[in-house]
Amino acid sequence: MKRFFSAVFALLLLTSSVGAVASTAGATEVAIHADASVSDPAPGEPFVVSVNLSNVGDESVDVTDVYLRDPSGAEYARAEDLGSLTAGREMSVPMSVTLDEEGRKRLTVQAAVRGQGGGYTRVSYPVYVDVEPPDEAAISFEHLDPVAGDERSVGVTVANGDTDAISNVKLTLGGDADVEDPKRVSASLAPGSKADYTYNVTFPEAGEHTLRGTVQYKTATGATRTATVEKAVTAETADIDTGLTATVAESNGSSVIQTTLTEYGNVGLTDVQFRAVVDGTVVERALVSDVDPKTSQTFALSGTDIPTGAVTIVAAYTAGGDAHTTETTIDYNPRELSNIELTGIEATRSGSTVTLSGDAANVGSSDADSVLMSVGDAAGVSPAAPNGEYFVGTVESSEFATFELTAETDSNGSVDSLPVEIRYSAGGEQFVRTVHVDLASSESAARGGAAASSSSGGGSSGFSVAALSIALAVAVGAAGVYWRRQQS
Repeated sequence: MKRFFSAVFALLLLTSSVGAVASTAGATEVAIHADASVSDPAPGEPFVVSVNLSNVGDESVDVTDVYLRDPSGAEYARAEDLGSLTAGREMSVPMSVTLDEEGRKRLTVQAAVRGQGGGYTRVSYPVYVDVEPPDEAAISFEHLDPVAGDERSVGVTVANGDTDAISNVKLTLGGDADVEDPKRVSASLAPGSKADYTYNVTFPEAGEHTLRGTVQYKTATGATRTATVEKAVTAETADIDTGLTATVAESNGSSVIQTTLTEYGNVGLTDVQFRAVVDGTVVERALVSDVDPKTSQTFALSGTDIPTGAVTIVAAYTAGGDAHTTETTIDYNPRELSNIELTGIEATRSGSTVTLSGDAANVGSSDADSVLMSVGDAAGVSPAAPNGEYFVGTVESSEFATFELTAETDSNGSVDSLPVEIRYSAGGEQFVRTVHVDLASSESAARGGAAASSSSGGGSSGFSVAALSIALAVAVGAAGVYWRRQQS
């Protein structure tokens, strides 16, 4: 870096030396030189020029004025009535100077002295200084695409490009934007290191704007400096363009309403909430993540508390600082992912042994895999050979497969129902349920061809008309499949 040009010179009238000397009556000589405390000061940065006066004569003089001027005559600093300077002694006069413009500057230090006889003499000395913008700390911005009224995050970096550390680094972000928490502070930055900061900014209006970063820091020499960088940005007009879709889907063995909110515009959506509304009543709601411009957010509303019929899905969100809603309506008709029902059940006894046969019908919407039927736990009942359990395998949706189970019961005939445990997987989920078969009804069906019965839960009941309808539907479907295969 450039430094102030400084020199010491003395001109003695009794010799041929070249320099700046004031001579008064009585052979008094005063020599002057000057230097600065800071090399390459920044524009607007105060620095000190030290003016040194030496009395090389043989009598005392009074130093009345010391001042600093540029070639145009503009004065930057002055000191008055500095007192007497005796022969052979020196005097140092510090002068604070501030230069606002960049470039190489020529200044002149002048001193006025008064001799014993009352005569005045002036002596001058040139000083050259380079005023340069601060180059220790550099500010840079990441790319920013602002939208009027929409809060966006922007990264700002302060890097130390000097060979010495800088300390007490204070970065302030401003300009035409509204900046949340505009000030950041770092205790120090080592040479070649940087500090990254993230700001949330909002430009109130569309159009051309300025984002301004100002960093203040202290150099290794103790000088406090300030650097400012401006970035021109264009804020676009806000365009809020959302789309909402809702479909019935299956998850974890049951129906859900899968809702997707898409922002086609350039404004991000925050505080997003999905609501399912039936007859003006909110039956289900969920908070979801923000939706960035040109992206979507999907969430499944559980259908447990949503009744069958018309359901209005409402997406509520904040965009551009204002609250908005978007809605759509669907006809919600939930269907179980998978459900294995027992149909065509027949039970026969041979002493204490009961043989149960029938069909495992899949009335769900997905295939059931690894279907395993087995005799369940109950008082007076235990699995028996040859079919204490029966592996059915895969039962496709709307299809059925036959099975046969064998159980050993109390010989006194006190057991009137047989527990049948059904295990299978569907859609990546495992399912287990137990059906209690009424043996009296099933034995009657075996003898007379009456409808078999089954019921879920812990109790027993007669085979319902609904179950018979399912069995008939499955049978008809199977016959249709068989006929199509024969035709192909």
